[in-house]
Amino acid sequence: MKVGKAIFLFATLLSGCASITTPTGGPKDETPPELVESNPANGQKNFKGKSIELTFNEALKLKDPKEEILITPSPGKNNTYTVKKNKVIIEPENRWEENTTYSINFREGIQDITEGNPADNLRIAFSTGATIDSLSIEGTVGLAFSEKIPEKITVALYQSDTFNIFNHTPTYFTKINKEGFFSIQNLKGGEYYIYAFDDKNKNLKVESKTEKFGFLSTPISLTENKDSLKLDLMMVDVRPPAITSIRHTSETTLVRINKSVDSIKIELDKLKSLPTFGDKPSELIFYHAFIDYDSIKVKLFILDSAQQALDTTFYLKRTETKVPKEGFNLKEISSAYHLETKKLNHQISFNKPIAQINFDSIYLKIDSLTTIKVTQNDLLHDTLHHTLSFLIKIEAPQEDGTERTKKKQKPFLRIGHGAIISYQADSSKSITKEIAFIKEEDTGLLTAKIDTKEKNFIVQVLTTNDILVSEVKNLKEFSIKYLKPETYKVRIIIDSNGNGKWDAGNFLRKIEPEKILFFKSDENKYTFPIRANWEYGPLVIKF
Repeated sequence: MKVGKAIFLFATLLSGCASITTPTGGPKDETPPELVESNPANGQKNFKGKSIELTFNEALKLKDPKEEILITPSPGKNNTYTVKKNKVIIEPENRWEENTTYSINFREGIQDITEGNPADNLRIAFSTGATIDSLSIEGTVGLAFSEKIPEKITVALYQSDTFNIFNHTPTYFTKINKEGFFSIQNLKGGEYYIYAFDDKNKNLKVESKTEKFGFLSTPISLTENKDSLKLDLMMVDVRPPAITSIRHTSETTLVRINKSVDSIKIELDKLKSLPTFGDKPSELIFYHAFIDYDSIKVKLFILDSAQQALDTTFYLKRTETKVPKEGFNLKEISSAYHLETKKLNHQISFNKPIAQINFDSIYLKIDSLTTIKVTQNDLLHDTLHHTLSFLIKIEAPQEDGTERTKKKQKPFLRIGHGAIISYQADSSKSITKEIAFIKEEDTGLLTAKIDTKEKNFIVQVLTTNDILVSEVKNLKEFSIKYLKPETYKVRIIIDSNGNGKWDAGNFLRKIEPEKILFFKSDENKYTFPIRANWEYGPLVIKF
């Protein structure tokens, strides 16, 4: 009896499960939706309809259609996209123009409803006239100062000389894919200007304050398909430099500028104020060292990275506005011993102007018997950037490997209490910095040969996080010694104007930024290792 009941109960449970469970499992749907029919059809001429209708072989959903579905020429920013089961309907904001070829790239905007598979490489072209244009422009977009591929970048075309990428929206545009490639198709013959930008606010205008952009200064004469174009993005604020505010207090005058400056010249009619940059390179602080309340005339000349100038005059005034007294602080920026020059480079910053430096309280302690005094000749004082750089000649101590030398106190730099005094007579706290010497046998050597017809160029060796380690200018063969074991890369700047630095160019003047290239090995690698006591190279760099 017990066995019978058990069998009956088991059968009942099985029956109950079967009645409420839906079969699951099976292979994952990896097949993208296929276009069955469209109105207009791909390649259709003389299209007179008001909207576009596409029919697929399965149920659909839309993904960011205003971002992913690109229509050129654009019929407006506020097109309407509707999905009904397996149909997609597109209604343009504005009417289709007569005798115009339109191209629609759907990217990943149309997907199946189950797994989100996007329609594969779907695009259609149609014409509202008797002909359909068939020319194309293709290329890649990169970053000027990096070998990495940017994401979600818009590439656009315009034809008028009066077009301004900062004020106007383009008619033809597309977006790059994950490999940085772009293609603008179904174009008519003619001259086109091209540019690329990171359209963060999605207004189809370049906002140079916050968006990277790149451009070619010469037009593309399109009589046949163009490919292999290369656009590099940079961050350059093209707004003309201007003073945005001037604030006077009893101790300082703070001048704010709308952007960072590239070079600056300050002339005072009285040497009664000490100018420095503020916390930002767009701020100037004038510390009042005068007693009276007379105003001081300041002539200010600024150049920005686009070589736009600000030439202006204003006045410093000492007011009754009180501010809390700020303490005097020193902060270490960097410290390194350079084997090639045999110099210690120790750089510190200070938060208010320096009135006096007592060199008796600044010295290098090598060991119990050897002390090196620091003198005025060992110091670089940058008042504008409020930095002090100690450049001190010193031979690295020799070690014989014995326990006595290993236990010996490490050499250190000492900046004693009161060694540096501010203009307000407060003194600095003491600083002790141990010196980290590096041995020659713990470093590597890089050799390179340059194959180019360019007259002026700059070759830079960088770490993988873009820290500049070394650079050479206009040398066809060179060696760089004493590189720490690490992974490096090489960046090349084509110094077209020969001024020894990279120039950003100017879109409004149709001056392109100077070209920047990255060395890539035969294995398509941008980086290479440097090992201790080893020579790497020669790198053969062609450009």
